[in-house]
Amino acid sequence: MGIPLFDSSAATYNSPACPPSFLMQCCGKLPKSPLISSIAETLQQADNLRTCLFAIDETEWDFFQRVAAKKYLQTGKVYIDSYSTSQCLGLLQSFYFEDKLFFVVPDEIKAAYRKLVKTGFPEEKRFRDLLNSYAIAAVSLYGAISQDDFVALFNSQNDRQTSIDEMFPILLTYVYMDAGYCFWDEYIVDSDFEEDDFQGVPRLLAKRKGKPRYTPPRDEFLKYSDWDYYEITPQLAALKSHLSELISDPEPVLDILDEIHDMCAAGARMQEYFDLLDSAGVVFDNREQAGVTMRLIVDVQNNTRLWSNYGHTPSELSAAEKSSLLPFPSSQPRRVRKIGRNEPCPCGSGKKYKNCCGR
Repeated sequence: MGIPLFDSSAATYNSPACPPSFLMQCCGKLPKSPLISSIAETLQQADNLRTCLFAIDETEWDFFQRVAAKKYLQTGKVYIDSYSTSQCLGLLQSFYFEDKLFFVVPDEIKAAYRKLVKTGFPEEKRFRDLLNSYAIAAVSLYGAISQDDFVALFNSQNDRQTSIDEMFPILLTYVYMDAGYCFWDEYIVDSDFEEDDFQGVPRLLAKRKGKPRYTPPRDEFLKYSDWDYYEITPQLAALKSHLSELISDPEPVLDILDEIHDMCAAGARMQEYFDLLDSAGVVFDNREQAGVTMRLIVDVQNNTRLWSNYGHTPSELSAAEKSSLLPFPSSQPRRVRKIGRNEPCPCGSGKKYKNCCGR
């Protein structure tokens, strides 16, 4: 089964939400037929195809490779997120035949892609996506990280090293595609800081000044590249178990836990938690039940990773501070006063030392 590029009977071209500039130039106000020919010719150029493939995320990239490796792919078990942008960019087409969903990479794109493969493009794509995943994980866990620290962190966990000069333009392309982070001064920061014109960044940096950075192992760190990920601590598990006793339906419990985690990260007041539980229909039978809930929430608060703690939980920093205050054994021998045998015993018994502890 071979399908010519942009066969209007098989698929309709739609401009993606953020198309590469060269495709925007192609789209212009051309009529349909010249438009299709212009885009088809443009996409077959190596640099343009590279740009389009760089624009798709890891999920779509994996799916594109699966389809490109076959004459066609027939499957009904695929989410639209796996192919929507690729289809909009003309990298692949989908169509129904005899009530079955088919996917195919046009022959012209396949030919151009094979040439890219020979230049090492797949490895370059994986590297760029890995840098992007590290940037998302870093701002998700820390809120903000200096470019120097980011490069040092990446290089400490990966064989292929990078530099600011290489990293910056690569991540900038993801910033243009609304990656969820952006650049401010010498930092990579969460895009939400834009809402107050980045005034929150200096405040965050001041709060965590002098605090060590939490850096988990590579596999754990990269879990934070999923914006919805957070660590399910024993404290969260205990709270979940408790809420499950108060709410019979398990689905709202998971939603409430998500809310509580986010509120802990934002430093919410206790009343806000009870307002949340009240809005979810949680009713306490007595004060003791409410008190148990409050204590469990406090435990979650103390074990939630915070931007202001540079990724550490309050409990971790508290434990570190206590350990640093432990007295160190002196290298000088201490002078101990010798107690006479006829002196009162220092234990307070009233007896002479020789008749008490000095026996």
